[in-house]
Amino acid sequence: MNRREFMLAGASVVAASTLGGRLAFAQGKPLKIGYNVATLANPFFQGMTKGVVDAVKKYPGMTLLNTNANGDANTQSTMVVDLINQGVDALILNPINANSIVPVVQQAEKKKIPVFTLDRGAACGDCQTNFLETDNVALGREGAQYIAAQLKKRYGKVQGNVVNLVGLLGTTAGDDRDKGFMDEFKKISAEAPDLKLVARQEAQFDQEKAFNLMSQIMAANPQIDAVFNGNDDNAVGALRAVRQASRNMPIDDPKHIIIIGIDGTEQALTAIRKGDMDATLSQNPLTMAAQAVDYVNAYFNGDKSKIPAHQFWPHILLTKANIDSAEVKSYGLWADDVTKG
Repeated sequence: MNRREFMLAGASVVAASTLGGRLAFAQGKPLKIGYNVATLANPFFQGMTKGVVDAVKKYPGMTLLNTNANGDANTQSTMVVDLINQGVDALILNPINANSIVPVVQQAEKKKIPVFTLDRGAACGDCQTNFLETDNVALGREGAQYIAAQLKKRYGKVQGNVVNLVGLLGTTAGDDRDKGFMDEFKKISAEAPDLKLVARQEAQFDQEKAFNLMSQIMAANPQIDAVFNGNDDNAVGALRAVRQASRNMPIDDPKHIIIIGIDGTEQALTAIRKGDMDATLSQNPLTMAAQAVDYVNAYFNGDKSKIPAHQFWPHILLTKANIDSAEVKSYGLWADDVTKG
């Protein structure tokens, strides 16, 4: 390195240190991150992508190759291979399918490219440097517990007809939420025989599918007390169907259909504030995504041993009673933050 190059390099370090000391380099070179999200049709993944983009901007020397698989697993695999061929130093992936992503993750592993999976994992265990997600089994379990508590409040005991609109099976999030809900529901109904599951259908995290399925389920079941939803898109679709069938009663009405979702999207927050939807188990994709980017930097410029192989990110139950509380504000309403820009 000649004197001019040395001075420029020194100036870069000084400039970086003035931005909070967050250096992001791999072997003295700028750090190139490949990112691939399952889809941007889902507001939660829009929030996640914003979280990744914003976090990368905080690291001088880090650049992002931002790609979107548009909901197609084959497209995702092709895009990730392309990112590998472009010489990325690390990958942050949000897999569409836990199994189909495995071959490309293993390809990255062979090239010594660390893979950080975000919200959804790859079904190959330690092929991932870090898998950061919400505890999806707990989300499902807590959804069942919430419904049971509301039904007990209504009837004096746990009873009623319940629907489970499952998310996208084959994803860790969809499978684990369904498992958590079903396991807990079976446990509760074993002690409360008047609690019935009248339908369990895969709505695939899709509003339109949830709307159509819920319409069919209501046509076949004149009495429905509650609906558990694999995410808020499912919940909003179910709510639309309930409205169209003129069965959308106020929350304190005995005929009200209890609706709980997962994610904390803006549509869900609006429906909860209006009293149309009962609850959502909110995640925070902004802070979760920022943590994944921090782990990427730590891998190259920190202590790798402190990066957990698997980590659960905190979640919080949102209802009309607590949605604007100090506790919730401290946790963060990511959808409000995204809407405000």
